Amino acid sequence: MKNAVWLMVILIVACAINFSIKDNSKFNKRIFQFTYEVEIEATNGKKLEVWIPIPQSNEVQNISNLTIVTDGLEYSIKDEKVHGNKYLYILDKTGISSSETVSVKFDVIRKEHGSLSDKSVNPQNYLGSYNTVPTGSLFSNVIDENNLSNSNIRGIYNFILSGMHYGKPKSVDDIYYRSPWLNSDSIYGRKGVTRDDVVKLYQKSNSEGGNYTFGNGNSIYACDIGVGNCTDYHSYFMSLGRTLEIPVRFHMGFPIPSGSEGIVGGYHCWADYFVEGEGWYPVDISEADKKPSKRDYYFGTLDPNRVDIMVGRDLILEGYELESTNLFIYPLMEVDDEISNAFTKSFYYKTLP
Repeated sequence: MKNAVWLMVILIVACAINFSIKDNSKFNKRIFQFTYEVEIEATNGKKLEVWIPIPQSNEVQNISNLTIVTDGLEYSIKDEKVHGNKYLYILDKTGISSSETVSVKFDVIRKEHGSLSDKSVNPQNYLGSYNTVPTGSLFSNVIDENNLSNSNIRGIYNFILSGMHYGKPKSVDDIYYRSPWLNSDSIYGRKGVTRDDVVKLYQKSNSEGGNYTFGNGNSIYACDIGVGNCTDYHSYFMSLGRTLEIPVRFHMGFPIPSGSEGIVGGYHCWADYFVEGEGWYPVDISEADKKPSKRDYYFGTLDPNRVDIMVGRDLILEGYELESTNLFIYPLMEVDDEISNAFTKSFYYKTLP
């Protein structure tokens, strides 16, 4: 009888353990379908070119069932040489006479993760400057003034957390102009600016076509002004890290909401840094700033509620008239070799069983 009782106890404990393991597995993995849709306006006989980023499988995500629909437009999948990305390239020399929709759809299994090996990646390729992410100079001064060091990467992370503020106000009526994002009695960044200054810089940059504002991943702006989005936090981290000879990579993708299906509002980005003999450790500093309770978590861990699309900056794309593109997550389009925004982009997700 005693043996029977103990057997029952063991079975109950074993079931509980198995149940716990299953739950943990589900919690640490996300399975969903992602749709990237672009509606292109008519070009009326003018040459059309479109570039759309394409995701790839890696250690923490599996991409499958990639389906591309282009309404008859001819396309090819190209390799971006420097960082190993892929992208869709559409070229129609006679253009389109009516609007057409391009759809890229794929399934994703994404894992929560810590460090990655990425043995095929040479860390030395991630020590230099980008056009909007310089090294040395200003950042050497910041490092010296704040006793930052390559032996304390958490210190760099904490420094950016304490000095940056999440916000992207385009006007005084913008939600990001108000509390809890920004407030009237605070000053921001090394230059000690107000939230009104942030708005003015955005409006000036927008009218003049400059990049000294939030959302461009301009690390000098991030350092000076201290208000921005994920591109700015992680560009700042890159400039400081690379100045200290720490290899740092930049990732762009999309956040996946917690519901079963719906719209994805826009991109998200993060970074990872390399430790010799250990691999690449992720950081998501802007999310840590928005969610202070997860500051420890986002130093070295990423949740599975995202898909990684592109790695790197200053990407060189075949046929693209500019020398390179600073950021590449949204579609790029040219009409007769001139940059065009005559398209509408939409992103959707659907949780899969």
